[in-house]
Amino acid sequence: MTAPGGEPDDLQPTPSARHKSREQLADYLLDMGAALASYGCPSYRLEDVIRAVAEAEGYRAEPFALPTGLFLRVTPKEHTYDAVPEVHRMTRLSDWGVDLERLTLVDAIFNDVVDRRASIEQGRARIREVVKRPAAWSPALVWAATTVSAGAAAVFFRGTLVDILVASLVGAVVGASRVLLGRDPAQRLLSEFMGGLFAAMCAWLATLVWPSASPEVIVLAGAISLFPGMTFTTGLAEIAQKNLVSGGARLMESGVTLLLILFGVALVAGFQKISGGALPTPAVVRSGLGLPYQALALVVSSVAFGVLFQVPRRYMWTALVSGATGYAVTALAMRHIPEAPHVAAFCAALAVCILSNGLARLTNRPAQLFQLPGMILLVPGSFGFVSLGQLLAKKAEAGVQEAFTMALVGAALVIGVLVANVVLPARKLL
Repeated sequence: MTAPGGEPDDLQPTPSARHKSREQLADYLLDMGAALASYGCPSYRLEDVIRAVAEAEGYRAEPFALPTGLFLRVTPKEHTYDAVPEVHRMTRLSDWGVDLERLTLVDAIFNDVVDRRASIEQGRARIREVVKRPAAWSPALVWAATTVSAGAAAVFFRGTLVDILVASLVGAVVGASRVLLGRDPAQRLLSEFMGGLFAAMCAWLATLVWPSASPEVIVLAGAISLFPGMTFTTGLAEIAQKNLVSGGARLMESGVTLLLILFGVALVAGFQKISGGALPTPAVVRSGLGLPYQALALVVSSVAFGVLFQVPRRYMWTALVSGATGYAVTALAMRHIPEAPHVAAFCAALAVCILSNGLARLTNRPAQLFQLPGMILLVPGSFGFVSLGQLLAKKAEAGVQEAFTMALVGAALVIGVLVANVVLPARKLL
């Protein structure tokens, strides 16, 4: 027997979904999913959100999320595959990054739709407005944040005042080049290569002017905003969640990004050998600057990464709290077990994510809003770069050791996040 709507009685959607068609719901889920993916939502969380929203509307959704696209099928809850035509949607994602303000706004929109404070049509209209609105922090402030984050990273890498100055200069040029090259899709692919090239060139020139300068610190700190540490860690997390295709794609992306940066450095190193130089590799233990400089660098880097991640202004204080938590736990752990950076990473990730989940429960906002600014200080992107540099310098043993350390630290971060979600789960999917 067939109902007036054209679907068999046993395949009718639940009462909460009868006011809308599956086509409308599929379009809405596609818009919502594409926005979340573009603003930094991992694939496994994105799929969970889509399934939960469809369930609340009385349907079943089967999403397949990738870093570059989203595939979606919407069916009635009791689907028999041959009784009702399937509703399929897909979209291509050409731009993605981290924009925590927009992520938070989209989260509020789909929660309003689920709670019946807004219709699906109103939700789609609001999502389009979010996509069109300007970023919370202007390009000039993003450039300034890239500059000062490079200088702060030089402090964390135990550089001198000269290293901080030169690294900040490199960060300024890297930030400007990303804006200029980002206007053309073909030129945008060169941003990592050009960043590594300029960082190595500045390191080389700095050693000619100031022999005490540390070229490895300048290269690592100056190009810190290019390192794909967060992409690598997200890829590991997605693989741990059995999102193998998406996780593998992110790991490959992070590996290629490191190779592009390294080739820029290697190109300069090739010319440098003519004058008797060599590729910058960490070879000495530096004492670094004192605690006041470390504290200042922590504040500056936390605010800078908050700007780079487009944290809403009223929640910028959480970037400071999250960054300070990760730094303090890492410093404490490394003081007692300096030979085990993976243990420090696990403890720091656990502390940051428990704090983030607690703030998410208190504010009813996505946990990622509070988690990412603290986690970015922990991700092992520099280990991967140093590993490739050692291999390029034909120091296979040291290179493999650095690569193993990067993998171990990345795994420690992922396990820390998973444990924190069990100890104190956030009430929201994001």
